[in-house]
Amino acid sequence: MHIEHGSKFVTFLVPKFHLPAHIFACQIAYSHNLVKGMGRTDSEAPEHGWANINPVATSTREMGPGSQRDTLDDHFGDFNWKKVTNIGISLLQKLKAAIPEHNQHQHDFNEFNETLITEHTEEVAMWKQGVEKWEADMSATNPFSPTTATIMQASVRLTLSQEEAQELERGINNSLHHEISPAVLISSGIGIEEEQHRLLRDLSALGDHATDLQRSKLQDRMNVLQHKIEQWCQVQVFNTLKEEKAYEICLWLPSQLKDHAPYAICDERLCRFEWDLRRAQASDSLNDLRQHLLLCTHLYKFKDINIRGQRANTRAAAVIRKVEHNVTEAGKSYRHTWTALSRLCRTLGEDDWQSIFPVLEPANVRGMSEGEAGQSEGNRTLSWIWKMQGVSAAGEVLADTLRIEWCKARAHANCWTEEVQLSLEEMRHVRAFLSWHATWWDEQAGRRTGLPDAETEGIKGYAKRQASLRRNLQIAFDDMWVMIESSATAEAQM
Repeated sequence: MHIEHGSKFVTFLVPKFHLPAHIFACQIAYSHNLVKGMGRTDSEAPEHGWANINPVATSTREMGPGSQRDTLDDHFGDFNWKKVTNIGISLLQKLKAAIPEHNQHQHDFNEFNETLITEHTEEVAMWKQGVEKWEADMSATNPFSPTTATIMQASVRLTLSQEEAQELERGINNSLHHEISPAVLISSGIGIEEEQHRLLRDLSALGDHATDLQRSKLQDRMNVLQHKIEQWCQVQVFNTLKEEKAYEICLWLPSQLKDHAPYAICDERLCRFEWDLRRAQASDSLNDLRQHLLLCTHLYKFKDINIRGQRANTRAAAVIRKVEHNVTEAGKSYRHTWTALSRLCRTLGEDDWQSIFPVLEPANVRGMSEGEAGQSEGNRTLSWIWKMQGVSAAGEVLADTLRIEWCKARAHANCWTEEVQLSLEEMRHVRAFLSWHATWWDEQAGRRTGLPDAETEGIKGYAKRQASLRRNLQIAFDDMWVMIESSATAEAQM
């Protein structure tokens, strides 16, 4: 087969099974689920053939080159013939699955689209224009890519410092201490709190048979942390240290104060500083959680494909346990930050923050390619941790998330519509191929000349039998497909 490259445009994508191990930029640029005209194609068909032929390796590895090639040809020929004879059932099952999915996804998208049009008419029109432009030219701006910048704790600290500098230039000084500004106070407190959590985690992981060197290192960390807390508490008039372990000392940040004394009066400016820093901390925790989940998915697949033997599997399992532990710690960090935000929101009158940072349930902590229990690949839903974007303004994040979800809903509806159309077209191709192949076999019956009558008769009989098989397959497929084709065609015209 020769492709006329001058009139063809080749689109390169990553097969569905391999895509989750790639970075996020690849997942939205090379996904079959987002590109127009792909239907439900997964591009993993070559793997099916190898999965079927792999068991033959135990036999062919003992053969010579000629016997090995003949054996593989026989097995590939058998696999191809089974594929041809079963293609009727295969296409029937695909179409039966595609029709209800098409109806459901199209209905969901229509409802979603109509609701958005009534509230965001101009925005939806811009989204549609953008996604159609990308479908026509994939070098254009990807509509599935978030455009809002993710907030980080470092950027929030810089913003707060710049605001304090502007106030000092105007002669306004709200510092509680002549050496430490309010923003630095709260930022340092949150940093010390994170060190407390890390120290407690490492102490918990220390076994009963820890060496003196391991214990001395942790004791040194505890002493350093104790000195940091003592210096930090000197700024707090009401905080006096007791005989406690460094990782057990309560720092009495505004969120902790509100938890122990809900009606206590706390400077609203300090609450606002902690609120901004906690939002950034929650965003950082979600980013860490996503990165660890992606790494965990990649490690599991790499282990299944490449790792063999007890020693290698033991080492790989140890690495995976460490990554899973990091996933758990990132989830704990997000939940702790979420609790602090929930205590501060009443004081600051923040009501819509949970739309940006929802509650993290155990079922939400799963990889991008993992659905909920019982969900198949075509029906699975993404956990909200892969949809939410942490940004400084709630309006921006909601608009950005809404745009991406609208584009994805449109792409999913189009994929199932295309799957129905492609299945019907494949059925037509199968009919045309079987009809052509039967005619081709008829032509072969008389091509060999000058042979003995017995051989000529055998060749004609074999060719006619092959032609009859193709025609019988076509008749069987027609009977099998007639009802479902009529139903699909009727629904497509509605």
